[in-house]
Amino acid sequence: MARTDVASAQRRRQLIRMDHGAVRQHPPRRRRGYTVRFDIGGVAGHLTTNAYPDGKLGEVWVSIDQQGSPLSGFLDSLSAAVSLGLQHGVPLESYVAKYVGAQFEPRGPVSDPDIGYAHSLPDYVFRRLALDYLDAQTCAQLGIRSQS
Repeated sequence: MARTDVASAQRRRQLIRMDHGAVRQHPPRRRRGYTVRFDIGGVAGHLTTNAYPDGKLGEVWVSIDQQGSPLSGFLDSLSAAVSLGLQHGVPLESYVAKYVGAQFEPRGPVSDPDIGYAHSLPDYVFRRLALDYLDAQTCAQLGIRSQS
């Protein structure tokens, strides 16, 4: 490896600081959760969540009826990354703040009366999760409110 490549790699490693104290909290073998069907801009799918015994969100899985599509692959990857983050202690509020308001296709009216309209699939998913797993005060601080 050239000297400049080594120096560049060292600089990148300095930018990525991991909290090695964060330990993954695996969900129990038997979990409590729910599945909700949705339709956004003509794309139908399911949001499945699982919680720890204390009610804290531990897993999120989003699937759409277009198996094998790029969007389906993106949602599988996003679901796995968010689930791992939650299990390592990333607060749901962080994801909600990041993804609510994200705008890209598909977008449009949502079959979920609590949401009404979504600007993207992640926008819908994290609004739904906020309403289901965060208290009313936190939702208000994040600008999330039920439409029904």
